[in-house]
Amino acid sequence: MLLRVLKLDPNVNVRLAAVDALQQFVQNPDVRKGLIDALGHSQSPLVQIALIHAMVQANEKDSLAVLKALLEDADIDPNVRERAEWALQKLS
Repeated sequence: MLLRVLKLDPNVNVRLAAVDALQQFVQNPDVRKGLIDALGHSQSPLVQIALIHAMVQANEKDSLAVLKALLEDADIDPNVRERAEWALQKLS
């Protein structure tokens, strides 16, 4: 349910709360995959940054491809770019 909220809720604060709540369950492979998928599809810089931090805290190496894809996006928010670069250094 929280993964669905993360992907579909129109309210950024609700999605941020979902990221926070899901961090308790990062040992679950489905949760990890859901967080990576959400990072690839999220348009909110705040949510993207929260997801990037969740990936680093979980030491989620499977997120590297999504992080690299974010960096290739010319329209990415500069703060998200900075956090993605930081995450790549931490996870590589």
